[in-house]
Amino acid sequence: IINIFIIMDKNESKIKPVEELGIEWQAPEFIYYKKDVSWYWLSLVISVILLALSIWQRNFLFVVFIIIGWFVVVYSTSRKPATWHFKLNEKGFEIALPKTKGSSASSKFYRFTEIDGFDIHDSEADKNYKELFLKIKKRFSPYLKINFPSAKEEEIKDFLIKYIPKEEYNESLADSFSKLIRF
Repeated sequence: IINIFIIMDKNESKIKPVEELGIEWQAPEFIYYKKDVSWYWLSLVISVILLALSIWQRNFLFVVFIIIGWFVVVYSTSRKPATWHFKLNEKGFEIALPKTKGSSASSKFYRFTEIDGFDIHDSEADKNYKELFLKIKKRFSPYLKINFPSAKEEEIKDFLIKYIPKEEYNESLADSFSKLIRF
């Protein structure tokens, strides 16, 4: 998409063309899986088994960890995803996070020099979205997974291939496990 804007300064009569090349979209932070009552009961049963095991082992710190962990999992699974705004342009990739309670809206920008490559995977949970994997040049969080509308796949792939290479990335074990348990 090429947008050409004409900016006129009040003090000058010169016309200044500004060219902006990019792709924008909005997508949920993550794909939400609706959980039924049996999912919560199963998580409670697993937690109780782990609690019994940790009490039998007399590992009381693990007991506290399991209890806190169960409450965090139940809270996290009931949370609906926020809608994020994404923008690709010739300089890089921007993620605009929504405004939440107690904080203002913020954004994170990745230059193409900070990205090693990309890959696109189908989303098993929602056929309306695909997953864009970006390999970031960071030691502790090297992959960034972003949802995007399936209709924009070719447009995004054609745009990115101009700036970074397309490489094959396999899903991590944590991603595979979270899809298996529908987290």
